[in-house]
Amino acid sequence: MPINYVVRKKIDKSGKEPKVLYYAAPKALQKAAATSLKIANKMAERSALTNGDALSVLTQLPDVIASLLQDGQNVTIKGLGTFYAGISSEGVETPEECTAKKVWVTRICFKADANFANSVKSAEFVSMERKFNKSAGVKAEEGKKKKSI
Repeated sequence: MPINYVVRKKIDKSGKEPKVLYYAAPKALQKAAATSLKIANKMAERSALTNGDALSVLTQLPDVIASLLQDGQNVTIKGLGTFYAGISSEGVETPEECTAKKVWVTRICFKADANFANSVKSAEFVSMERKFNKSAGVKAEEGKKKKSI
C-alpha cells in the first residue's frame, strides 16, 4: 500500500530573490499506526512463534532497550538498525566543571540498517490532493446524474 502525501508550498530564501517551491510532505491523514498486536500477528505468520510469544517479545523490547541504553550501550537489532542516546550538557567554562550531574539525554536516536532503509525507500506514494479531487469529481458527476433523472 502506498504512503500518502500532500504538496506544501515553501518559500526558499537561500538565493538573492525569494522563490516559491513545492515539496511533498507527509499527510496528517495517514493510515492508522500498526499496533503491537498487528506486528505480533505478522511475526507469528512468518515464524514458529505464537502470537502470544511475539507479543511478549514486543512488550519487553522497550524496557530491554532502555536498560541497555542506560548502561551506555548502543543497541543494534540486525536487519532493523541501531538505537543510541543523544546527550548534551549545560555550557561551562572549564572541562572540570562538566560533571555527570550536568549531562542529560536529549533524545533517543535511531539509525536504520541499510537494507531496511532501502526496503522502505522502495515504497510507492499517492498524492492525497489527487485522491480527494478524484473522489470530489466523481461525487459531483454522480450529483449531476441524479438531478437529471
